[in-house]
Amino acid sequence: MKLSKESVFGAVKNNKNILINILGAFLVKGGSMILTLFLLPAYIRFFGNDNVLGIWYTILSIINWVLVFDLGIGNGLRNKLPKALAEKDVEGGRTLVSSTYIASAGLVVIIGIIGSVVIHLLNWNAILNIDESELSLPVLKYAIQIVFIGVMIQFVLKLITSVLYAIQRSGLVNLLTLLSNLIIFIVINLLPAGDTESSIIAISYFNILAVNLPLIVVSLILFCGKFKDIRPSVKFWSKDAAKSLLKIGLTLLWLQLVFMVISSTNEFLISAFCNPSDVVTYQVYFKIFNSVAAICSLVLIPIWSAVTKAKVEKRFTWIKKTYMLLLGFSVLVLIVLMLIVVVLQPIVNFWLKENAIDVNYLYAVVFALSGFIFMVHNVNTSIGNGFSYFKPQMVLMTVAAIVDIPLAWVFVKLTGGMIGVVLANIIVLIPFEVAEPIFFFRYINKLIKSEGKTE
Repeated sequence: MKLSKESVFGAVKNNKNILINILGAFLVKGGSMILTLFLLPAYIRFFGNDNVLGIWYTILSIINWVLVFDLGIGNGLRNKLPKALAEKDVEGGRTLVSSTYIASAGLVVIIGIIGSVVIHLLNWNAILNIDESELSLPVLKYAIQIVFIGVMIQFVLKLITSVLYAIQRSGLVNLLTLLSNLIIFIVINLLPAGDTESSIIAISYFNILAVNLPLIVVSLILFCGKFKDIRPSVKFWSKDAAKSLLKIGLTLLWLQLVFMVISSTNEFLISAFCNPSDVVTYQVYFKIFNSVAAICSLVLIPIWSAVTKAKVEKRFTWIKKTYMLLLGFSVLVLIVLMLIVVVLQPIVNFWLKENAIDVNYLYAVVFALSGFIFMVHNVNTSIGNGFSYFKPQMVLMTVAAIVDIPLAWVFVKLTGGMIGVVLANIIVLIPFEVAEPIFFFRYINKLIKSEGKTE
């Protein structure tokens, strides 16, 4: 089909907001990911003990699981709010926002009490596989409790990101991550290195500041400025609105939980099945390949909300074309990741200098494939979740989550190392990544035919 000047300009105009958000994502989130690469050598210098550093990464991984237990309310808001705003239903939008914040605050009280009790009852040295001579149980419990408090505060404050996604201001979400990483980076480089126990307590406190201060600032700017009409208020609490958010939110919550089992337990499994110091080695490979895949995935950040909006407007052909384009882009990402494998040792040497590891190229290939699967998964879920198309994901991701941990244990025994955990991730995700596009294209082709839509 021949493209006219008008059609080209029309396409750019229709996708202007998406293009702006993608550009902002590359500039801001890309910078944030680069900063995380510098964080690892800074952490190594700060702790001076790979076992304790491995425990720190594991603590962050475990405590951040709590953020998933918002019953999917945040994602429910992300899917519901665009429609209210598109229809200029200000009161409805404010009711959704208010109900989300109030419901989340209630969950914080419940989870906070239960979590604090659990933290002090468990033997974390046994769970995290670290001897008390390196990190005493009272100090370990104290550090976990501090990080947990920070996450509880973040539990409510992070809802601003759902609002930002809904109003297609994902660039600000990326800015939040950059600011958090920047605060931690500055703190690590300014704090004097002490013994391992005082270091982990100090960084636990500063972690609260790093994750929550940017959220507070952006929330004040947004709700006291252009979007003050939808700022949360107790007067706009609605039980029915909360239920409507939960209806779609619970589905998204389950999908978050099953993916969390696969993607967010690696540090814990490596620490338990192997050794805490292996978590640091894992981080070296993971940060390089995951950072590249994540930078490439920045193009997807505005897609979820854009697909939700396009569904309301019945622009099914646009959704289909966008999906196909993004899947093709994923193949290019795989090529880039494989090229990185070839030059990985010089990259690691330049990055970590005297702390550089000897690259295992078989490990590197596995991590490259893992990065590719991560990219494809983000494409599939960005389109599927934005469209509220969940059936294949619900079934296949649930099966994947059930199989992942026992398969990881088997592969660790077979390979004799932490790479077995990454191999398990790849294998359990493949069925969903292959099946999702097949089922979705079949479904949307029916909609295009029934609606007679071409754009």
